[in-house]
Amino acid sequence: MTGGQVRRRRRRWLAPVAALAMISAAACGSTPADQPAATASTAPRSDGAADQAKRVDACALLTAEEVTGVIGAKGGTDPEARDNGSGGGSCEWENPDTYHSITISIGSPGTAASGELPEDPFVNEPGPDGIRFGSGGMARFTAQDRACDIQVVTKGTGDTDRSTAIRLIGLVRDRIR
Repeated sequence: MTGGQVRRRRRRWLAPVAALAMISAAACGSTPADQPAATASTAPRSDGAADQAKRVDACALLTAEEVTGVIGAKGGTDPEARDNGSGGGSCEWENPDTYHSITISIGSPGTAASGELPEDPFVNEPGPDGIRFGSGGMARFTAQDRACDIQVVTKGTGDTDRSTAIRLIGLVRDRIR
């Protein structure tokens, strides 16, 4: 399978999963859209509204060096960010020469109430530390009260990227706290 075919197949698979994640996030609740600018912190706002959290800049959760170490020399350049408007968002880094990529999606506050992931028939294989795996390098995890996803694609099959996903999840969890 050529790099272009892998990329097209991954993108076809990623779009429905991303849509499902956003629908799940919307169904589980959200926070107001007038919150402070991007940050990796989820500390309560200083105005005393404990249930409101700051936005998470998904692209700031991994350093350029960490990304480049996984997907190659061009990994740290021009990540593609998306804000879901309710305190979460996503970021994708891709090496255009190899089509290796990392995609992180951070759910809105409350999408993983009590630290529990919502049921998902496509991402349901148990892993360490409450992580669930799906096909194509997809892993779902919680960070505080947020349901999050990470997809690491560097090999022909996503299963070989699981150890990298587990390591990156540890970094992301530590930075969202």
